[in-house]
Amino acid sequence: MADIDLIKLTNKCLAPSLPADEEKISKWRVGDILRAKVNKPRNGKFHRKFFALLNVAFENQDKYEIFEDFRIEVALKCGNYREHVTTKGNLIYIPKSIAYSRMDEIKFNLLYYKAIDVILKDFCQGSTAEEINNRVMEVLNFM
Repeated sequence: MADIDLIKLTNKCLAPSLPADEEKISKWRVGDILRAKVNKPRNGKFHRKFFALLNVAFENQDKYEIFEDFRIEVALKCGNYREHVTTKGNLIYIPKSIAYSRMDEIKFNLLYYKAIDVILKDFCQGSTAEEINNRVMEVLNFM
């Protein structure tokens, strides 16, 4: 099965968005029936904004020394995890992936706003959402 990126045209048609996708589509014949699962990929800028948020919060907290540990804790506190029972019968929580292919834009937006709540409640109690967002925008503008 081929993954392709499409762009919607004004005439209600979909067309390949990249030359490589056009090459894939050119192999199909007129009249071929195709089955597709369609999703709108996440906005890359918003993905970067999420990591800027995590970095700003990490720099302004004192519970974790390692960023990855902090990121995992935020994900768990946001409820973005799956449960796993070990062979010894212990229940552990494993953060779900936030990869583009694993989480759509709607779920990612929810995660972002849950992360702000978690960060303000558990890590940066002296800050406001506005202060955090302003700092995130400064970081993004610097990038």
